[in-house]
Amino acid sequence: MFMNTPALDLFVKKIDTGGYSFARIREEDCYYVDKTLLIKDIFDNNIGGIYLFTRPRRFGKTLNLSMIDAYFNINYRGNTWFDGLAISEHPELDGYKNSFPVIHMDLRNAKTGSNQTYEDFIEKIGVTLYGIFDRFRYLLDSDKTDDDKKALFEKILRMDISPDQMQMCIPMLCSMLRMYHGKKVIVLIDEYDRAVSDSFGSESHRPILDFLGGFLEPILKNNPDVQMAYVTGVMQIAKESIFSGLNNITVNNTFSVRSDERFGFTETEVKNILTYYGHPEKFEEIEEWYDGYRFGNKDVYNPFSIMNYVSNGFLPDAYWANSGGDSVVRWLLEKTTDENFGMIRDLVMGRSICIGLSDSLIYEDVRSSNKSIFSLMTMSGYLKAVRTDDGFYDVSIPNREVRGVVKTAVEHMVPVDSEVFDKFNIAVLKGDVKDMERSLRHILLGASYLNLTSEYSYQLVLTTMMYSLSRRYDIRTETEEGNGKVDMIMIPKAEGTTPIILELKKVDSENHLDKGLDEAMGQIHEKKYYAGMKGETILIAIAFWGKFSRIRTETVDPATAD
Repeated sequence: MFMNTPALDLFVKKIDTGGYSFARIREEDCYYVDKTLLIKDIFDNNIGGIYLFTRPRRFGKTLNLSMIDAYFNINYRGNTWFDGLAISEHPELDGYKNSFPVIHMDLRNAKTGSNQTYEDFIEKIGVTLYGIFDRFRYLLDSDKTDDDKKALFEKILRMDISPDQMQMCIPMLCSMLRMYHGKKVIVLIDEYDRAVSDSFGSESHRPILDFLGGFLEPILKNNPDVQMAYVTGVMQIAKESIFSGLNNITVNNTFSVRSDERFGFTETEVKNILTYYGHPEKFEEIEEWYDGYRFGNKDVYNPFSIMNYVSNGFLPDAYWANSGGDSVVRWLLEKTTDENFGMIRDLVMGRSICIGLSDSLIYEDVRSSNKSIFSLMTMSGYLKAVRTDDGFYDVSIPNREVRGVVKTAVEHMVPVDSEVFDKFNIAVLKGDVKDMERSLRHILLGASYLNLTSEYSYQLVLTTMMYSLSRRYDIRTETEEGNGKVDMIMIPKAEGTTPIILELKKVDSENHLDKGLDEAMGQIHEKKYYAGMKGETILIAIAFWGKFSRIRTETVDPATAD
């Protein structure tokens, strides 16, 4: 869809927020951020290779793929779409322009969703193949193609083929096009992994994965009729047969330095957009909301959100987050372990974690591997990862927009009305034991939390509930204070706010709850966790037995405490 902001006049370029192709954007003179040097990147590497480019959704993968189609496709000879763009400064490449037959296969529409079956997926693949073959009906009239291939071609147009036959359709079409045009074919495959990610956790996931392996391998592996294949997706699926055995594949992902600025917008490109549309003063706002991604060595901004931001009158909102596509991450968060949930909680609270990441994904390991979970979140655009000198990554949530969607996903894991959380937090600030106990009892009994098997589990529950207080406090867990390591400490961000210390104990019976309180409060005083605090400090001891708790509070002045 094309939109003009209220502040724009009729003489500035329109903005496309509806996913138009490169050709249409250029034909209709929309604002275009020039990424055409991606074509030169490919030439510099190998025009005869197999390329897999993975980036988060809505970061320009589809637009770049349509740009490559516009450059190479023999059907677009004579176009002026590239005039004035960066690639036009490389006339040595002109001989390749619009010189190849191109098969453009969009697998976005083959997505299934958790409630759809493998049969639904196969039906959508059939529809996709029909759309591809329909564009090449002229091959049926050629005397360069044998009758057997024409017969299968016609079956595809009747949508009367089996899954086994589907797997050989595109290699057959490559052969027919090469025979007709006398040139090898360029194959473009958009979002190869959409159906896999959308079906994650469902019964259809494994058969879909197996089909795609059998479908893509004959296209990409040792295909004599393919000049180049360009594949896009969110992630590289490893050890799943899809790319196994391909010795000529070049993978370019969020960690790759080559072509790192060809996806997303750089700071300069963002400033140019804001200046063009008359609001350069909006840069700080746009930086807070949509900056923070890291591809290779470049810091980049979310292009989808930025163009929607401008289109909607420079109104900040969660445009990318609200556009869907986070089903895998939500599924992971719902089934994550206590340890992973604790790290995700720290991320939501604005901290970073240091962890090893992988550039490819083994689906069976996702739930059980920290590396896989956080790698997937990075590939999907929910985390920023900066490589450290020792080969690990400093991982954080990139910006305000993404923090909101991750926070919402976390809150879905503890489905209690936020009003109850607020009551508990107000009681904590007041040191009101009765209201704290009443609210905590309601929360623990009314929600489905992670397994409450340790003090750490309860610590996770409390820090999740108290997230709203992070605007006033730096909430830390397992921190060295005084002469020991305190369970939770809430350090004020501004003078005049009361520090709070919480110590937790898990007991083995209801009768031991008071004993647990004695031990927790005694430990606070023995270890002097409040040493160095300024002014009165609230001490909170909480004893847990299953989903039941008991609380005790004290107030101490560290300056006068023994």
